[in-house]
Amino acid sequence: MFRDTSATDRPLSASRGPRLRKLGLLAVGLGGLFALGMTVWPALTAERTMSRERVRIAAVERGTLVRDVSAQGRVVAARSPILYTPAAGIVRYAIEPGAGVKKGDLLAEVDSPELTTELARERSNLTRLSAERERQLVDNRRSVLEKQRAIGEAEVALRAAERSLERNRWAHERGAIPEINVLSAEDEVLNARSRLATAKADLELEQTALQLEITTDDEQLANQRLLVGDLERRVEELKLRAPFDGIVGNWLAAQRASVAANQGLLMVVDLSELEIEAQVSEVYADALTPGQPAEIGIGGERHRGEVRLISPEVTNAQVVARIRLVDASAAGLRQNQRADVRVLLEERPNVLLVERGPTFEREGNAYAWVVEGNAAVRTPIRLGATSVKAVEVLSGLEAGDQVIVAGLDDMRGVDQLVLTR
Repeated sequence: MFRDTSATDRPLSASRGPRLRKLGLLAVGLGGLFALGMTVWPALTAERTMSRERVRIAAVERGTLVRDVSAQGRVVAARSPILYTPAAGIVRYAIEPGAGVKKGDLLAEVDSPELTTELARERSNLTRLSAERERQLVDNRRSVLEKQRAIGEAEVALRAAERSLERNRWAHERGAIPEINVLSAEDEVLNARSRLATAKADLELEQTALQLEITTDDEQLANQRLLVGDLERRVEELKLRAPFDGIVGNWLAAQRASVAANQGLLMVVDLSELEIEAQVSEVYADALTPGQPAEIGIGGERHRGEVRLISPEVTNAQVVARIRLVDASAAGLRQNQRADVRVLLEERPNVLLVERGPTFEREGNAYAWVVEGNAAVRTPIRLGATSVKAVEVLSGLEAGDQVIVAGLDDMRGVDQLVLTR
């Protein structure tokens, strides 16, 4: 028997129709996106077109790489020390700024009551110690004389005792006196000898003690002389004298002003020998060495120079280099004139060179766009030393290669460039 199930039947077409239509539209959309991606992807990642006129192309060539650094500087005196006061006091200038001086001329003097008072006190102590030593020498001589007199007396007593012994023995041998007299005389000789030995020992001990006292006094006196000598030197240094022939610079303190110890008072300038003080970027600090040749431009003229010294300190991201002028044509220069300086750091002959450009410094790696016909291919390279205008090529390029050195924008993801007219 068959059961009637018509009551539970439901039409299928009414529910599947919309779902199938949605699946169809999704498939069409994905296909369109895929087609669009296939069209845009090469333009974004693999290849780009650019006008040849927008870029600058340079040839790789073999030559000498000249590494140099340019800087601004000024003409300064090779010798221009500042003179400082060694002690606090009142300064009295003896010469006006701008005046010419000879070596040894008095420039200024500092009145330091504290130092001069100390010198006077120590000089008095030196005089006292000298007098005490002289008195000590007199006392020592007196004491030695007394000890020597005691020795003389002991020697006389010994000789007398020995003569008495001889007489007693002679008399005893003839029966004139008893033996006890001889024995007594012998004891007296022994006692006299003992007293003489004691007197001599006393003299030796006295001389040793006196010599120690004299040595101590001499050391104390020598130390005092050194102290006085040092103070005299310091007082003399209060007189500031010209260290060489030159010109006096501006006063660094007012006339009769109170100054502190180690305060600068004035500058002496030697204009007979000038040099250039240049401010060089700290990037080149390690590459600068004394003796490197330099070219100096002052007032439209070029002069030869040589690096004399480099400051060990970095100030405001710069180091100071002193450059000595080596040609006679630099006569007539004046202090503080502006100068353009070019220092030759290094020369590398017979290396591959190409014009320096930002194209080689992208994404942390070095590469170049090598032009081949109407296309430029991104090529990995390895670079060496650089100069202001060129860079050394260690690998990846050959002489004669044409390379784009400027004019490219962001080229991330691009491996080939099509150049159009």
